This record gives sequence, C-alpha cells and structure tokens, in this order.
Amino acid sequence: MKYRIEPPGWRVAGVLLPAGTIINTDDADCIAKELTIPINATPLDQAAWDAQLAAYGEEYRHLLRGGWR
Repeated sequence: MKYRIEPPGWRVAGVLLPAGTIINTDDADCIAKELTIPINATPLDQAAWDAQLAAYGEEYRHLLRGGWR
C-alpha cells in the first residue's frame, strides 16, 4: 500500500514525517505499517484507497483525496 503524506505532515512514533513523504507499507522497515492511513493522505494505489475508504467510511468520502483513482 502506497500513499503520500500531505500538509501539515504526520507524527509517527515521535518522528515527524513531512508533507510529500511517500509511505510504502510493503517495506519491511515501514514505521506506519500497522497504522490507519491519515484522512488527508493521498492514496497512490488501489490498496491505499480501499484502506482509507474502509477506515473513514462513505460519509467521509468527500474529504478523501483519492489521488489514485
């Protein structure tokens, strides 16, 4: 699953991931592997879009960036 962090960034495990950071949860050392994709992230593949939609639901679909679609 791949997605891009958007402003203002995302704090994970005490580390600030700046806007523009690409998260790839398939990487073995990914610190965000088990976390919910942020609502303001831009999904870069179908898996990220599906995860984001599942996490926030249809009622928040209008807030999702949907960059992959």
